[in-house]
Amino acid sequence: MFVRVFEITNIDDMVFNYYFRENERNSMSLPVSIPESVSLAVHAMARLAQGGVEAVKLNDLLIKPGSAAHLSKVMQKLTKAGMVKSRRGRGGGFTLGVNASDVRLMDIWIALEGTFETSMCPYLDNGCTLSVCIFGTIGKDASQLIRNYFTDTTVEDIGKLLEKGQNLIVN
Repeated sequence: MFVRVFEITNIDDMVFNYYFRENERNSMSLPVSIPESVSLAVHAMARLAQGGVEAVKLNDLLIKPGSAAHLSKVMQKLTKAGMVKSRRGRGGGFTLGVNASDVRLMDIWIALEGTFETSMCPYLDNGCTLSVCIFGTIGKDASQLIRNYFTDTTVEDIGKLLEKGQNLIVN
């Protein structure tokens, strides 16, 4: 019998209470790993899409217990990619640099990570002594699900979900 060991109350909880729980940041301990930089960026972009035209300060984009320094670097990359605009000084902050409907989550992933790598067995090409993989295609299949989601979902889509207070998790 399956017993859920955590309750998802919002997107922030989903990310940091599942993917990035303290003492579980080792990618080998996670069944599927979404880079923290991508998670921070997707959250920030969703909040910018939700916020309208006013600039949003960095600390207002930060998901807890995320690092402001890490988010700052992520936002610099998004600015360089043209996805966000930044303004300094009083009334400064970040705004979307493009229409939220034009940015797919995969665009964010590629802007930050360079590529989307298919998840495979950590022992593949690392001296595995078995003639067939005992995990079959589960890693590849899980990566394909994530690839499809990140390719099919726009920043506008997740901004709307935040406005409605809905999660993307479907049981």
